[in-house]
Amino acid sequence: MSAKRGPGPGSVIYETEDVSVISETPMEITDALVLVGFPTIGLVGSIVASHVIRQLGLRRIGYFSSRYFAPTSVVIGGVPNPPVRIYAGDHLCGPGKRCQQVVVITSEFTPPPEVVEPLVDAILAWSARNNVSMMVTLEGFNSSSDGAGAPEIITVGSTVEARHMLKEFDLQQMSDGMVGGVSGVLLHKASVDRINVVSLLAEAPANYPAARSAARTIEVLDKMLPLIKLDPSPLYARAAEIENAIRESLSKTTPRAELGPTDRTPAYL
Repeated sequence: MSAKRGPGPGSVIYETEDVSVISETPMEITDALVLVGFPTIGLVGSIVASHVIRQLGLRRIGYFSSRYFAPTSVVIGGVPNPPVRIYAGDHLCGPGKRCQQVVVITSEFTPPPEVVEPLVDAILAWSARNNVSMMVTLEGFNSSSDGAGAPEIITVGSTVEARHMLKEFDLQQMSDGMVGGVSGVLLHKASVDRINVVSLLAEAPANYPAARSAARTIEVLDKMLPLIKLDPSPLYARAAEIENAIRESLSKTTPRAELGPTDRTPAYL
C-alpha cells in the first residue's frame, strides 16, 4: 500500500528514519483509552488485544511501518494486514467517563530491540496528536507456579495519578522488578513526560499461549472500565482451543520462534 504525505486516508502522519505511522481511516479521537498489546510471555498481549477488538467491534484505522518489522502480512478473515495495526471505535469508558474511544495497538510479532524505542516514540507521538487520556500495556510474566490457581496480575503505573488509580481498584502493584520491551520503554518515557500509562502483567507460562492468563487480564480491564462490558468467559471456555490454534499458526509462520523472551527480547520480571 502506498502512503501519501499530508491529511486524509492513506497518509503518513508521523515519520522518522525508523518508524512511520499511516492513517487509513480518518477518525476524530478525543480522550481515548489506548491498549497496547504485543506478544511477550504467553502471548497475553496479543490474545487480549484480539479479544477486545472482536468484542467491541473495533475497526482498523491505521498502522505502523518500519524496515525492522517482520517482512510478512497477517491474514485475518481472509484479509491481509500489516504487522503492527491500530484499531479504534467510539465507546464511553471509565473511570468517570473520561474517555470517548477505545483504541488498540497490536501485533503478533515481537519488535526487535533496535526498533523498540523508535516504535514507542511513534506511539507516544500518535497519542499526543490524538489527545489520548490513558494508555494500558498488556503483558505476561514468567510463571513459577504449577498453574492450578488463578493467574496473578501485577501492575505498574507511570505517574502518581496512575498509581493512585491502581490503588483505588485494589490492584497489586510491583514494588521492585523489571519490565522490558515496548511496555518497559513506554513506562519509562511516560514517567519522564508525566503521561498516564498502566502496565498489566499477567502470570503466564513461557512456553505456550496462555488464554487463561489473557482471560484474567480481561477481568481486570472490565473492572477498570465499568462502562464497557468485556466478557472473559469466551476465553475461559475456549482456552485450550485458542491456545492450540495460536500454537499451530505460529508453527506455520515462524517455526523457530519462541513465545517468551530470548537473548534478543528483554525479560519481563
